[in-house]
Amino acid sequence: MQMSMKMRNRAGFTLIELLVVIAIIAVLIALLLPAVQAAREAARRAQCINNLKQMGLAAANFESTNQTYPPGYGPQPQDGGAGRSNVLVLILPYLEQSAMYGAFNLSININLNGAGTANSTAQYQIVSAFNCPSDPSNTKLDNIGYANYVASLGSTASQELGAAYSFQESNGQRAGIFNVTIDRSSSQWLDPGMTQFNPNYRKISPVTIAMVTDGTSNTTLFSETRKSHAPTSSTVGGFIGGIDPSDPLQVYILGVVLDNLNPPVCTAANRYTRIVYRGQQYYRNLPQTGYYNHTFVPNTKLWDCGSSNFVQSHNAARSYHSGGVNLAMADGSVRFAKDSVNLVTWQALGTRGGGEVISSDSY
Repeated sequence: MQMSMKMRNRAGFTLIELLVVIAIIAVLIALLLPAVQAAREAARRAQCINNLKQMGLAAANFESTNQTYPPGYGPQPQDGGAGRSNVLVLILPYLEQSAMYGAFNLSININLNGAGTANSTAQYQIVSAFNCPSDPSNTKLDNIGYANYVASLGSTASQELGAAYSFQESNGQRAGIFNVTIDRSSSQWLDPGMTQFNPNYRKISPVTIAMVTDGTSNTTLFSETRKSHAPTSSTVGGFIGGIDPSDPLQVYILGVVLDNLNPPVCTAANRYTRIVYRGQQYYRNLPQTGYYNHTFVPNTKLWDCGSSNFVQSHNAARSYHSGGVNLAMADGSVRFAKDSVNLVTWQALGTRGGGEVISSDSY
């Protein structure tokens, strides 16, 4: 009887044994969680690559259909407004989004937004192919759609090519596929009564594949951005859009013409104003909302910085992926560029006719 009682008393775990089991479980969890998180991020990164692949193919299909790449700006509005669409809008039909593209009225100033405006239905939509699953934010600015992908402006801060104005880029070798050349010689109206709009007014000259002399496999079309988290463009709690001035997901604006190649050092002390809606108005042709430059290396620690002319801006490619950013190339492929890429190599990837020689292992 006594022996039987002793055996029953020893049937359970001792405190030490229980602590050892808990410790083993904790170690296993510590080992497994990073692996699970890494697997999830790998899946998200694969989806991001696929998104960019589809965008690159859409641009290639646009070129096949129209014999030019999508122009960096959409058509000039006929209502006198300056707001044009950007590249992301123009490739919508080639992403099986013809209905959404049809919802845009590109003859009207696309900057006009809000309930009841002509383009509000299209502006409010989220295009899944334009969003990276690694970005956790789903905050809309004033209920407007957003995007994590932006179009390349080569190795210059200026969207516009030319030599007539100080804000233009006069060196064509710095241009990317989506920099624009604007015909400023035509009048807005064909008749004195100003009833017939001139289709050549501020017409854009798009880029042909023959102009990509660096090779389509060496020239970028799209990369990534970290979109802002501002819920509104109004002042909230003393901050524009509710975003603190030190929040990195914004663009500082200086009241001067910028050097197109060398980004200035932007700080809260020297800014004129700031754009808090980077990536949040996916349809606009502003450099701060739909474009990036190869003047900063990817994920630079420096601030993105633009000029108050809203034609020039140094905007880095930025992502939530560790170590670099994904790139959609003009041949339809997707590459990964490391944060540590040499600036000269990075600039060469952005240009369509710079004459540089790039090896695939240099970035």
